[in-house]
Amino acid sequence: MLNSFLLQYSFSYLFSGLVYIFLAVLVFIKAPKESINRVFAVYCFSVAWWCFFSVLMINSPSEMWGTFWDRLCLMGVIFIPATFLHFNYIMLGYMQKYKWFVYVNYVIGSIFFLSNFTPLFIDHTSPKFNLNFYTEPGFLYLPFIIYFFTLSFFTFGILFFAKNNAPENKKKQFTLLFWSALLGYSLGGTNFNLSFNIGPAFIPLIGNIGSVIYAILIAFNITKYGLMDMRVIISRTIAELLSIVFLGGIYLAFVWFYVGYISNNIDWLFLTTTIMYGVVVGEVHQAFRLFIQTTSDKLFLRGKYDYYKSLSDSSSKVGEKLALPDILKVLYSTFYDVVEISNPRIYLPDNFTAADKISSEYVVYSKQDCKPDNNAQKIKIDSALVKELISKRMPIMDVKDLNAVLVIPCLLENRLIAIFVLGPKLSEEHYTDDDIRLLKVLANQAAVVLDHTRSYEKIHAELEIVERQLERSQRLASLGTLTAGVTHEIRNPLTVIRAETEGLANQPRDIEFLKTHRDLLLKHIDRISGIVQRMLQLAKEKPKEEKEIDLNEVLESTLAFFPASLAVFVKDLHPLPKIKADIEELQEVFVNLVQNAIEAMPGGGRITIKTYLDDQKKIVEITDNGKGIPEELREKIFDPFFSTRHEGTGLGLSIVYRIIRQYGGNISVSSEMGKGSTFKIVF
Repeated sequence: MLNSFLLQYSFSYLFSGLVYIFLAVLVFIKAPKESINRVFAVYCFSVAWWCFFSVLMINSPSEMWGTFWDRLCLMGVIFIPATFLHFNYIMLGYMQKYKWFVYVNYVIGSIFFLSNFTPLFIDHTSPKFNLNFYTEPGFLYLPFIIYFFTLSFFTFGILFFAKNNAPENKKKQFTLLFWSALLGYSLGGTNFNLSFNIGPAFIPLIGNIGSVIYAILIAFNITKYGLMDMRVIISRTIAELLSIVFLGGIYLAFVWFYVGYISNNIDWLFLTTTIMYGVVVGEVHQAFRLFIQTTSDKLFLRGKYDYYKSLSDSSSKVGEKLALPDILKVLYSTFYDVVEISNPRIYLPDNFTAADKISSEYVVYSKQDCKPDNNAQKIKIDSALVKELISKRMPIMDVKDLNAVLVIPCLLENRLIAIFVLGPKLSEEHYTDDDIRLLKVLANQAAVVLDHTRSYEKIHAELEIVERQLERSQRLASLGTLTAGVTHEIRNPLTVIRAETEGLANQPRDIEFLKTHRDLLLKHIDRISGIVQRMLQLAKEKPKEEKEIDLNEVLESTLAFFPASLAVFVKDLHPLPKIKADIEELQEVFVNLVQNAIEAMPGGGRITIKTYLDDQKKIVEITDNGKGIPEELREKIFDPFFSTRHEGTGLGLSIVYRIIRQYGGNISVSSEMGKGSTFKIVF
């Protein structure tokens, strides 16, 4: 007679292994290029490997074969904690920052993997709990178990932290993910109990089923809903069970009544009634399940959430925005969190913000960065779908080419401003008339706002061009002022060169004299060349390039533009951490500030350049002892086109302010009439 306990164990492992290998193949085939799919497939394959070889181990005919199959079995177990960590890190977005930690755990797993082929890991196998053979641990087996559960519970801790710090719209989903992972993984870990003769022996049977449920939930998420919609899965499962219990209860009540009060025999009336009820169940089961799921979702999981009110409110929120990213975020939030749609997409013309270009197609603007996704499917502007949307001015159902259940046009007069391409609802219920009516209202509101936004974006783009031109003019104006200030710096070395050249014929022409004369001329020529080169660098227009720079070095190179005869420069520079910025832009800032200081001291004076660190903030101060700034003008000096000089453009300090704010800094001024001013920059 077969050992029933051994048979139950064998079936439990075999069933779990088949489920895991099926999930591994299913998830991998769904999206083989996605890292989360690949890692989850490896995780499932590792568990399946352990399950299949466990069947062979517990049914081995001898200790030698039991030990052989056990070592093969544990080849799968060893990498389970590392792949579990890897999967969750990808899912939570931690992989890029902490990938080194994941790789360290793969290295640790490799060490245990190598030791698995020695008695240090598995000493041998022996009969246990009515099983033919089971693991007898070696010296390293217990450290591996400690590592296994330490890393597992560390991962649970990461999930726990993530669910507590998740945004409101993700908190329930992370919570369900945490508890399902904790339950399934902890139950699966009970298989180690038998290695240390810890009972009861039936717990691992339950544990295998628990781990399978967890894997099915995650695989279902990955393949159907894009991973993080576990609430929908559990809601649907509960609704399915309640529907079966309710409809099955009605049938059992009918059978009880028929047997008790009509007949004990299965006659034609019983069979006819049963068949008719089966037909009715086939027709109403799906609708009844959707009713239960939708009702429970709105009343319990969503806290009596007023779905239609929220959808209406979204139309108002769209009207409050003007920037394109803000509008798209509101729309995508509505599709994902309110209507709960799978794979919603928003199409806009490819040259949406270009003032002088004609669009040829509609492109998807992604949810993540609100920018065109050039890899996504496009819609030609002269396609049959676009023509139909404009002519009918109505949503279109079931557009197979776009894998869409519903396509809604955003029309303004006869212009198709945008297109909403919507997949099925996550609850799998159909779009109701109220859904479509409210989504049309949302589309009409979006069309108006997006049209205004397009005008705004065009004006903004044109304004940026004008602003760059004005900045260029300001830079050239600064260059002109600097050129006037350094002419005598060039004249002095030219005078020396001229005098030395004129006297060349009057001196003996020995080698030493010629060498000295050559060195002197080259020195002054290099001086002129350096002055000209610095001026050309300031005037040159080039693309912005941010890199780590030293503020002190930028200040030193900037002061080289200014002749010492214009002012006495006092430098008090202390070491500062580097900042990420464009060196040319910061030079423009310091040139403007130093030039303003010189202009505030027409008869000459002292300019102090000071840098220091204060509470981890990098400070630059430029102080002059000039005439000062009147109090009533201090709040206006950073305004565009404000100038106290008739020949000034009024753009210098406004450009300074914009550049400093662009790098997250702040600039302020303190001044006292007759004593001077200090401009303080804080990074």
